[in-house]
Amino acid sequence: MRTFLLLLAMVGLFTPTVRAGNPEIVDGIAAIVNSNVITYSDVRDYIQPVLAQLRRNYTGTNLIEQAKVAQMDALNNLIERHLILQDFKEKGYSFPDTVVDEQLNGTIATEFGGDRAALIKTLQAENITLTKYREQLRDRIIVQAMRSRKTQNEVVVSPYKIEAYYQAHQADYKVDDQVKLRMILIKKPATPTDENPQRKLADEIFAKLNAGTTFDSLAKKHSEGKEGQQGGDWGWVGRAELRKELSEPAFQLKAGQHSPVIETADGYYLIQVDEVRAAHTRPITEVHAEIEKNLLQEQRAKMEQDWIKQLRAKAYIRLF
Repeated sequence: MRTFLLLLAMVGLFTPTVRAGNPEIVDGIAAIVNSNVITYSDVRDYIQPVLAQLRRNYTGTNLIEQAKVAQMDALNNLIERHLILQDFKEKGYSFPDTVVDEQLNGTIATEFGGDRAALIKTLQAENITLTKYREQLRDRIIVQAMRSRKTQNEVVVSPYKIEAYYQAHQADYKVDDQVKLRMILIKKPATPTDENPQRKLADEIFAKLNAGTTFDSLAKKHSEGKEGQQGGDWGWVGRAELRKELSEPAFQLKAGQHSPVIETADGYYLIQVDEVRAAHTRPITEVHAEIEKNLLQEQRAKMEQDWIKQLRAKAYIRLF
């Protein structure tokens, strides 16, 4: 019951009341990791940023269910942190305090504009002393360093594995029809007028294109789209990346052709297609480095998981 009330308090659906000598809800032990204790307040502090996001996205029972998942994830992360810190200590590792000082000074410089007093004031508002903050910072550095150390061993991905991955994930490398596109936009005014100078300008640009003026020069001069100064260059785009009233004419054009004026609710568009690329599957030579990177990340993640499993296997862990 107390665990459930603590969860409700975390997500803001329950406000604990305390009578003299008889608190209805108090802090408690969430887990023991060897000789270290993880309290509910530790879990609460760890997941506060996550809970803030959950409160924006969920309400009622959905919020409670999501908070339960976040609470368990936080507890597991805290357990892993304690195991890693204990492993660091058992192996007799150490590093100079200057490393913590550099990290602390970097935080003050980037997040507090170099104002040390502003950091201390922020910590005081969160009931954290500077000494405690330094300890937390030191623990984070240790955990990051230990994780990195366990995955820094050279990992080699064989060509066979890359080929096998490519064959098994062909769908991931399929590319739909694409065009290399340029676009000119003349926006409609908020209040339309009978004279409609915007339409007249669009027609003039179309006439100049037909007369041989380059699309990019006209885009730089007239386009109100964000790509105007780049000659209206959109790069390679697929059908799904464009609105229907733009995609249909764009994919009817051949390389080097431009469209007539296209009127939409927001303005007048002219489109030019520089190149056309039919739907295809990207060749393995093009995605080789991408696949190798993914497989390296997977192997390093597995190395870290195996290491954490070993630490858990030899530790005394009790959940409450």
